This record gives sequence, structure tokens and C-alpha cells, in this order.
Amino acid sequence: MKALVLSALLALPVFAGPDSTEPMNQKFADPKPAKTVRVLLVGSGSSHDFPTYFLGTDATTLKAAPLTDVAATPNYDEAMKLLPQADVLVFSGNHDQWGKEEFQKALNDFADKRKGIVMLHAATWDHTPWKGYNDRFIGGKTPNHGKGDFQVTVKDTKHPIMKGVPATFMIYDENYRFQPEKKTGMEILAENAPDQTKDPIPSVWTVRDKKTRIVCITLGHDDKAHDNPAFKTLLTNSVNWVAGR
Repeated sequence: MKALVLSALLALPVFAGPDSTEPMNQKFADPKPAKTVRVLLVGSGSSHDFPTYFLGTDATTLKAAPLTDVAATPNYDEAMKLLPQADVLVFSGNHDQWGKEEFQKALNDFADKRKGIVMLHAATWDHTPWKGYNDRFIGGKTPNHGKGDFQVTVKDTKHPIMKGVPATFMIYDENYRFQPEKKTGMEILAENAPDQTKDPIPSVWTVRDKKTRIVCITLGHDDKAHDNPAFKTLLTNSVNWVAGR
């Protein structure tokens, strides 16, 4: 019994900290179960605890959805290996490794194969050094943010992503002051209350793409956001929508 316990403990990932890029050694079920959607969570960088919330709490949230297989990693090599196996990518990184030409090519190839993408929180930041990234996947950029309690208001209650989400809800989070740059091709589904801005700020939107479905969500700084029931519903609905189910 002691040997089994020790073996299980050794199998658990050990993180250097919230900015870890260490492998998590997670895999998708093989063979792939019928009608199952494989969801890959990728994220690492600064200013956030990626392993705990974006790769941990969110993985638990999505695993609760029927027919959903989830793997997560903050590691570049693991991400490059798992990405071709995934049906949906939930990306939240702001680490420079994700700006590498090889990863950006893999990301565009993933989209070109009509696989769904959810861009979460730090992924909606100003990543203009990543050539073409903000234009295709985000439709704008976030240059700064506030922080505190604020209200989120749903703008399109009939969209599938908003099913079960309260028409308004409060959240304690970073209020990303997102700046849309596309004149067309974006559908704003929810807005945050103004934060040193004149008008409400887009916080959930879709980006029209010729090949795939893309959802952007600016919410999600720490446990207060990731444990928020409305956030959990938004994330699950977004994954299901980009997966086409």
C-alpha cells in the first residue's frame, strides 16, 4: 500500500511556481472515445497562477461536461505535441515562448483545420510582436486593466455561449480595457462596466474567421473569477460552441 501511495505522489506534477513552464505529463485518452471532444488547455507566463487556475480549476470545470477529454500544459514542447491531437484549444498564455514562429504557425494550422479556439484572459492582451496573432484571433488588443468588483452585462442572451449565464452578474477580477480594432467580424456577447473608460468594455466576443470558430473572454485573473459560477458556464459553453456542439 505504501508503495502505491508513493508511486501516485511521484506521478503528480511538481511546479516551480505560478509562472512554471514545467511539463505536466498529461495525455488524452487513447483510443479516442466516440463523440468525445478533446480540449487542450495551454498557458504560462507572468502575473497569473497558470498551473492552479487556467490549467487546474478550468480543467476540472471542463471535465464535468459530458464527453469532454481534457489535457493541460504550460510547457512549449508538450503543447506542440498535444495540439495536433486536440479538437479545441483554450489558450491563456502571455509567455514569450508562445510568440515563437513555430507555435504561431501551429496555431494558425489548427484554426485552418476548422478546430475551435477559446482565447482566455491574458491571451487577449496586446501581443503585437506575435505576427498576425491579435488581428486573426483577437480582433484588437488589451493595453491595460483595472481590478476590483464590477458588473458584467450580457448583450446577446440568445447566443448559445450565454445559455444559463445570468443577464448581469458581479465578479471580482481584472477589468481588461479591451480595444476592438476590427470594424466588422466581431460579435460582442457581454460587456464589463466602464473602468476609467467612457463606455462599457467588451469582455466576451466572437471573432469571425473563414475557417473556424473563435471566442475571446477577458475574464479570469484568479480564483475569484475561475470559481465564479457564471465564468464556469461561460467557459464550458464557449468550448462546446467552438466544438460545434
